[in-house]
Amino acid sequence: MRSDSRGGQRRHNNRSDQPDPLVSVEWCRVIDHPEDGGVIVVVTEPAMHVIRLRPKSDAGVLSVGARIYMGIDHSRRDVVQDILGFARIRDLSNSASVELPVVIQQMIEDEPDVFIQQFFNRAGNLSLKMHAFELLPGVGNKKAMDMVASRGRVGWDSFSQLDADCNINSAELLSKRFVSEIEDRSLQPRLLDLLLRQGE
Repeated sequence: MRSDSRGGQRRHNNRSDQPDPLVSVEWCRVIDHPEDGGVIVVVTEPAMHVIRLRPKSDAGVLSVGARIYMGIDHSRRDVVQDILGFARIRDLSNSASVELPVVIQQMIEDEPDVFIQQFFNRAGNLSLKMHAFELLPGVGNKKAMDMVASRGRVGWDSFSQLDADCNINSAELLSKRFVSEIEDRSLQPRLLDLLLRQGE
């Protein structure tokens, strides 16, 4: 293990030519913090990496969904003492596993300009037989084509408009897709990489 310039410890990476995806992260949201005040598990904004943080001794117990600063400016860190690194998804507590899709859905709903404009209003065909909307759980080809027709040339301005037009909960479906990609790194294509992790 080695300490890094962000005040945490990170496993040594022999692939030094690859950028550290946590270097530019400033904010994250809590998905688990035990009552004993131990390690905090969070999901980062905007790239949605699940990581572990060591809290300061006086941080108290944080509520699920709380937004906390974890950036390089230590003077702004009210809660975070050290960045411990990426969490292993299989080791998450039952509580964290339950809260992860809920917190991610809230993050999606808080950024309609990103997810409506960059995905729902721009999504196209992935192949001759598959549309990007079919990556969403429960959306087959016919439903995807109905969504494309509802979108038209103008697109949607809000999640409420999108959901009413298509009879879906779009933020929930996108959250479920993101969680599936977080849990299974072999899942392709990856909307997380296409929408949120370019340049990492």
